[in-house]
Amino acid sequence: MQNFQRQRHYLKTCIRDFFNERGYLEVESPVVVITPGSEDHLRYFGTKWLDYQNASHEFWLRSSPEIHMKQILAQGEDRIYQIAPCFRNHGEHSDWHHPEFSMLEWYEKNLSFSNFIEQIELFLRFTNERFSKMNHSHHLAMPKVVPRLSVYEAFAHVGIELVDLDPELPQKARHADILSVNENDDFFSTFFKVLLEKVEPLLAKEDIAVLYDYPPSQAALAEVDDGVAKRVEFYVRGIELSNGFKECLSPEENARRFAKTDEYRRLQGYETPRQDPQFFECLRQGIGSACGNALGLDRWLALLLGHKSIHQVIPFRNSDLYRNHK
Repeated sequence: MQNFQRQRHYLKTCIRDFFNERGYLEVESPVVVITPGSEDHLRYFGTKWLDYQNASHEFWLRSSPEIHMKQILAQGEDRIYQIAPCFRNHGEHSDWHHPEFSMLEWYEKNLSFSNFIEQIELFLRFTNERFSKMNHSHHLAMPKVVPRLSVYEAFAHVGIELVDLDPELPQKARHADILSVNENDDFFSTFFKVLLEKVEPLLAKEDIAVLYDYPPSQAALAEVDDGVAKRVEFYVRGIELSNGFKECLSPEENARRFAKTDEYRRLQGYETPRQDPQFFECLRQGIGSACGNALGLDRWLALLLGHKSIHQVIPFRNSDLYRNHK
């Protein structure tokens, strides 16, 4: 069996081969930032910079390179990718989570959402085949046709008619025997319980499956077209591997969504980092249309090797910092 550092090297080589053959530019962006992400539920690692006058300035370790990669798009690049160390705080530690991890993120302008989904599938097939040859290992079985379900179709499969922001969703879920849902749960908590307890096990029946077209309330930073959020997630053996968007690039809509996220975070008692003014300036300059995807590199490597967690492929996982976390 190959040393996992060599296996990581092989996978990174496959990734670079895929994007370089398609004219992508490999980029770098800051790790220490003023805006670590745009998520309402994630927690961040904070740090401080002391300037020459010993004044303290608040910074964060990024949870994603998204904010700066979109700025690179605004500088005129059309196809970019990055293999990026990322960080998420506050207990996100399990078989498939780790406080420090590697994210592969890529963006392409003027790519349709349907072609974008096909591109992600092509990436998985390409890296799967090439990695198995480089590593002299069996490749992951992938079906000729990858099943795709919209979120609305997935909920229908488990007996629930999904209507965005439906106050009756908790009752519908309980009627569908999702007993963890309480009568006083709101739409959002019920949505995620249904997703975790019913939809993801449905997807796990397939070696690889695609979930797309989310309710607008679950758009994050995805564009909403024809009443649905153009968002796509790929699952491999039931594990969420990647999360992609047809990007919402309106400065006004991004500002609205960031403000809503900040309000939610304040109510939860979470940190609320300040927003990066250069991000909004790049949106005002105009990017056009673009699609972007974030993929867990450690998860993909572990799945390619048949592991049941990412801990066998995380560098120095058994250091003193994490020794007591199994």
